[in-house]
Amino acid sequence: MNVMKSALLAASLVALAPLAHAQEYTVRLPNVDPPFSTVGDLTYPNHAYAMMRTFKDVLEAQSGGRIAVELYPNGALGDLRENLEAVQAGILEAATPNEATVSGFFPQIQVTTIPYAFPNAAVAWGVLDGPWGQAHFDEMAETTGIRAVAVGENAGFRIWANNTRPVENPDDMADLRIRTMEIAAHQEMVNSLGALPTAIPWLEVYGALQTGVVDGAELPIIGALQQNLQEVLEYVTIDQHVYSLVFIVVNEDWYQTLPDDLKEAVNIAGRQAEVAGRGISQSLVNDVIAEFRERGVEVTVVSPEQQAAFRETAQPGVIDWMVDQFGQEYVDDFLAAVEEAEANFQGS
Repeated sequence: MNVMKSALLAASLVALAPLAHAQEYTVRLPNVDPPFSTVGDLTYPNHAYAMMRTFKDVLEAQSGGRIAVELYPNGALGDLRENLEAVQAGILEAATPNEATVSGFFPQIQVTTIPYAFPNAAVAWGVLDGPWGQAHFDEMAETTGIRAVAVGENAGFRIWANNTRPVENPDDMADLRIRTMEIAAHQEMVNSLGALPTAIPWLEVYGALQTGVVDGAELPIIGALQQNLQEVLEYVTIDQHVYSLVFIVVNEDWYQTLPDDLKEAVNIAGRQAEVAGRGISQSLVNDVIAEFRERGVEVTVVSPEQQAAFRETAQPGVIDWMVDQFGQEYVDDFLAAVEEAEANFQGS
């Protein structure tokens, strides 16, 4: 059996117990991506599917069979926005949106996309799993009716890619037409770097690059290969500008109708699911970078000094925009949580 498939199976089997009770609830859980992808000679679970499968196996076990989870990959139930709308309306129990999709329902999620805020994934986990993250996602549940039960990793830090020139410093971004997700904070970041943002849906990115509608794109590193974007790209820059998220969310009213023991089962399954998704993403990044190079894409990994230049150029304008949107205190609380999480690692 493939090593990555074995790892996913092992994660799914944790805490499995005999299914001792009759089914009482069904959770339908969709995503737009395929369950498995191939990078070079490696076949591996999609990071969102790793979360979904782990959530299913753990929740069915923890609930003793009282909750059944049905998985719908490949866009079988529509796109991410349609899924999230259905969850909010109570038509669908669960969904797997990214931060761009969530921002249309809970704009405050955009504060996590302040460029270069997270120095590494471990600090991001400290913030998202800590008191700030708990309060933030409680607010989301209260104001939108959508509860995040797993906060996973949307293939980690995002990258810049283009067909015009290598990007090694902020000046290299000048006047490039850059695809972004449909999220205002990302567009503000591109503006701050002197480039021209163009929001394009994920499944249209290949064609936009191929036809020259855009010069480049802001992308998830693993997803870029999943969509074969190496075929229409010449240059990639690794600079860790935004740590991207993918969630498992459930309808809040549905969650609150559950008895306490089943709420606990959902919470446990969500926690194990986010660990599984993060692990898949982290384990693949270097393989993906190597595969880009193998396929003829020129990869630039910026130095700490170059990253500092990007941060100094991109952050102020985005933070000003965030303050206008959400208030100084909201932004300051997030940045303080990042600083505390980083200090905790330095002092450990």
